[in-house]
Amino acid sequence: ARSDLLRALLHTQPASTPTAIDDEGIRRSIVAELAAQKWAGNDLINVSVDKGIVKLSGAIFDERERRAAIVAAENVAGVKGVEDNLFCAEPLSVILVS
Repeated sequence: ARSDLLRALLHTQPASTPTAIDDEGIRRSIVAELAAQKWAGNDLINVSVDKGIVKLSGAIFDERERRAAIVAAENVAGVKGVEDNLFCAEPLSVILVS
């Protein structure tokens, strides 16, 4: 009686399995997050993903941007690690000749 009820309940409940997120889905999520940030140079940071490992490459102009980009990537579901290949470019200086 009781075991039959439990058995019936178990068969009616779908098994909850975590949804695997593919690399392209992870990449799109990170690109969207970076695009939403005012500090991010959208065209300067490249994102690639291989087996859940995110590779960030390109230019940043401030070390705080590096940390923020890494945190943005780490916070996306499915990310297993972040490889930082970003380089900090010196701001262009303008020399005025009078």
